[in-house]
Amino acid sequence: MSDDVLIKSILTKNKGRYGSGLDDGEAFEYFCAEAVLKRYALTFDDIDSGIVDGMNDGGIDSVYVFVNRSLIAEDTDLDSFKSPVEIDLYVIQSKMDGGFKEAAMASLVTSIPELIKLGVDPAKLVTRYNSDVRQAFELYRDTLKSLAAQFPKVRVHVIYCTLATKANAKVDAMIDNAKAQIEAQYPKSECEINLWDAKRLYQEAQKQNVLVRQLPFVKSPISHGRGYVILSTLRDYFKFITDEDKKLIDALFEFNVRDYQSGAAVNKEIAATLGKTDDTADFWWLNNGVTILAEEAAAQDNELTIKNPIIVNGLQTSHEVFRFFAGGGKDDKERCVQVRVLQVEDDERRDRVIKATNSQTGIKPASLHATEPLQRKVEDYLVQLGIFYDRRKDFWRNKGRPADKIIGIDKLSQSVMSILLEKPHDARARPTTILRNDATYAQLFSDEIDLAIYQVAANLYFAIDTYFRKIRKTVDAIYRNNLRYHLMMSLAWRLNGSRPVHAQALKNLKVSTLTDSVIEVEFKHIMKLFNQAGAEDKTAKDQAFTATLKKKSLVKESKLAAQKSDKGTASS
Repeated sequence: MSDDVLIKSILTKNKGRYGSGLDDGEAFEYFCAEAVLKRYALTFDDIDSGIVDGMNDGGIDSVYVFVNRSLIAEDTDLDSFKSPVEIDLYVIQSKMDGGFKEAAMASLVTSIPELIKLGVDPAKLVTRYNSDVRQAFELYRDTLKSLAAQFPKVRVHVIYCTLATKANAKVDAMIDNAKAQIEAQYPKSECEINLWDAKRLYQEAQKQNVLVRQLPFVKSPISHGRGYVILSTLRDYFKFITDEDKKLIDALFEFNVRDYQSGAAVNKEIAATLGKTDDTADFWWLNNGVTILAEEAAAQDNELTIKNPIIVNGLQTSHEVFRFFAGGGKDDKERCVQVRVLQVEDDERRDRVIKATNSQTGIKPASLHATEPLQRKVEDYLVQLGIFYDRRKDFWRNKGRPADKIIGIDKLSQSVMSILLEKPHDARARPTTILRNDATYAQLFSDEIDLAIYQVAANLYFAIDTYFRKIRKTVDAIYRNNLRYHLMMSLAWRLNGSRPVHAQALKNLKVSTLTDSVIEVEFKHIMKLFNQAGAEDKTAKDQAFTATLKKKSLVKESKLAAQKSDKGTASS
C-alpha cells in the first residue's frame, strides 16, 4: 500500500481529533501543521491559531511565529526575550494533490516576500489577502521590529506538503529563486524551502506519541519505592533533552518555554557555573538539579529508560545546559547534574510534586494553577458531563477524546470572563495572559463559583465553535476572530431573557436549546455594531465596544419594543 493511501486512511480514522465538520482538505491542513511542528509540542489550540486557509489566502494554509522556540501570540511580552534572539517563521501550504504544482509554488513565491516586507503598506494587502493571513504576517513583522535591537537571527521555513509520490523537476527548479526573494527582505535572514511528499508525511505520522528516552548515569542510582535519584553527566543530560538534530525537545517540559527567562539572575548564575569547566566544585554541588515525572522508569547497565518523561522542575537548568552545549561549550565529561525520576500515577500526588518542587523557582504562578485542587475538581465535574477539560497540555486530546468536547484552561477562562464578568474585550485582548494576574484568576476560579457555570461556559464555547466552523468560508475571519466572546456574552443574555445574567441564573442556562438560526441573528447584530465602530482588532479589545453591546443588546431592544407595543395597546 502506497504512502498516500496510508495517509488518507489515517485522516479518515483520526479526522475527529481535529474538530467536527471538517472536510478532508481541512483535516489535512491540521495533520500537516502538526507533523511539521511536532518538535515544538504545540497544543491543538496552538495549531488551530495558525490556520489561515480560505479565500484570498495567497496559497498559504498556516503561519506560525516562534521566538527562541516560544510560539508568539498577539499579547506575548516580547520584552522578556533577551539576546541571543532567534525568530523562526513557518509558512505551510498543504494540499491533498497527487503531486507538486508549479502554480502553487508560484503563489508562495509571490505572496511571502510581499507579506514579510517590513515596509509594506498594510492597506495595500487588504484586497489581496484575507484578514487571517494579514494578521499572521503583521504579528511576524511587529515581532521583528520589536526585537530588532536584539539583532535577531531570522529563519523563514516554507513547507509545501502534498500527497505526491514523485518529484516535480519544474517545482524543484523554482526553489532557489524563491529563497533568494525571501532572504532579500531582511538582512542576514535565512530561508529554507522543503517539499514534503507522502513518504515524508507518513514518516512523521509514524512517530509514536509515546516518548521513551534513555538517560545514562554514573555510579549506582539511589532507588526507593518508585523513584530514582541519579547523577548524569552534563553532556549525557544534554543528549537526553535534545533530538537527533540537537534541538530541544519541548515535549519534555511541563511548563511552557515562555517560563524560561534567559536574562534572569538565576540563569546567569547557572550559565556562569557551566562556563567554569575547571571549577573544583562539581556542577551538582551548586545546582538543585532536575525533577522528572514518568509513567515508567527502569535502570539497567548504568542507564535509566524513562517512558513519557516530563520535566516538572529544572526548566532553567535544562535550558542553560542546552544553551551551553548548543553554543559550542566544552565540558570535562566529568561534571554532573542531579536528576530525580519519580513514577507518579495518581493526579493528586503528581500535582503536589509539581507545586512543591516549583514553590521556590521563577515559574510564573499561572503555570502552577493547573495543579490546584479546584482545577482538579472542575476537571472531575466536567468529565462526568462528557466535557474534557484540558487543564494540562493536551491531556485529553492525547487520550483520543473528540475535539469538539475538549476545552483548555485558557479557553475556559476566556469564556467565564465573557459571561460571568461580562468582559469579552479582555478575553479577546489577553488570550494567553489572563491567568497571569492573580486578582483576575481569583474572579474566574473560586470555590464560590458554582461548578455548573463552567459547564455552561464550555458548552457555549462549543456551540459557537461549531457554528464558526460552518461559516468559515463565507464570513471573513476578522469577525470570527474578534467577536467570539462578545457573541458568547450576547447569547447568555438571550438564553436568560435579560441582562446582566447573575450567577444563580447563569448556571441554569440551557445552551442545548440554541440553534444555528438563533446564533446567526445575534452574530449579525454584533457584526453590524462592530462595523459601525470601525471593524478593527482594537475595536473588539476596547471596553467601549462591550458597553455598546450592553446598551444595544437585542434582548434589551426587544423588551423596549414590547413595552412600546403594550403602551400603544393600552392607549387604544
